[in-house]
Amino acid sequence: MRIFIIFLLALITILAANLVIKSNDIKEIFKKKKIKIIELINNDKISKDYFFKKISVKEGQSFWRFNPFKLKNDLENFNEIKNFTFYLNWSGILKIEIAETEPFMIWIRDGQINYIDFNGSILKFDIEEEKDSIIKLFGNNANLQISGLNNILLKKEKILSSINSIFYQKNIGWKLIFHNKKCVLLPLKKLEKVLDIFQDITN
Repeated sequence: MRIFIIFLLALITILAANLVIKSNDIKEIFKKKKIKIIELINNDKISKDYFFKKISVKEGQSFWRFNPFKLKNDLENFNEIKNFTFYLNWSGILKIEIAETEPFMIWIRDGQINYIDFNGSILKFDIEEEKDSIIKLFGNNANLQISGLNNILLKKEKILSSINSIFYQKNIGWKLIFHNKKCVLLPLKKLEKVLDIFQDITN
């Protein structure tokens, strides 16, 4: 009986030691768990270098330090992104799928070219494509003033689709040049009323 008790105690001791070892192994595995890969999906215009510099999560960081709320905030701060989803799987692969903002105009000043959205915010796109189909906007700080004109032009799709370029002059107004080379000068105030008259004339 005594021998059996000694044997049982020895067996329990061995099992307990193995459990401690396995527990330590598991802790090490969990401690070393990393985000191995970050995949950006559907980036046609945003460069990966620009994108990865602006988000807080990085490849190689601890799996357990990943903060989905911080990443959500990072992605919401991109002018270039209108929608997104992301998912971190257990193997350490973070997938970020985005829908990019469509450029509304090209703002040109001092030899610099920037794509801008409907509100005039600059879109940091890396694209090589034909620019003839996008309206060209000229003038210092024109991007800061364009949203008011855009709101009116969206109500007049026929006029909007026929515009080739727009020039802004501070304290004077807007000059709209059409694809047929004709133009119209608009004051800064009463824009909609003037465009209504212009539309009546062209009709």
